[in-house]
Amino acid sequence: MSEAPLPYTYSCAKEAIVSLKPGVLEAFAECAKQYRTKTGQALEITSARRSLRHCAQLMNAFSKEQLEAMYCRNGYPSYIREIVQARSKMGRALTDDEAYQILCHRSEGYISAHLYGAAIDIASEGLADKALLLELLAKAGFRTLDETNLGIRCIHATFSGIAAEIIKE
Repeated sequence: MSEAPLPYTYSCAKEAIVSLKPGVLEAFAECAKQYRTKTGQALEITSARRSLRHCAQLMNAFSKEQLEAMYCRNGYPSYIREIVQARSKMGRALTDDEAYQILCHRSEGYISAHLYGAAIDIASEGLADKALLLELLAKAGFRTLDETNLGIRCIHATFSGIAAEIIKE
């Protein structure tokens, strides 16, 4: 007897998926199953757990406006200020390593639930029913941020109930 196909696909490394905190993938898989039953569409995970270096690389590619919209919803962290100021002072984009060093030496600890395996990004392009997806994710205990209005084609979903961890390397 063969296993039923997964109700989702992923375009990130399998390691990023399997290293999620316990409960995250299971809750998402149940959402994806319900979503596929109602829409006929499988969901795609584009990102899951990531390293601080990978996070720095992604953040470094964001504009000032994207950084502020994504990381300054609850204040203006010093590491965002440092990235923005360093870009301005140098008159050029930072290297990924320069951005990584800022994150490693930041005074605040929290950046993203991706760093400790409590968040996933779901491809938002071509969704059959975005409202349904957001509803199912909320019912399963995820807080969401639709990043499409920032020019990023994903729904960021953080699993509630997992304590934030400070990752500095």
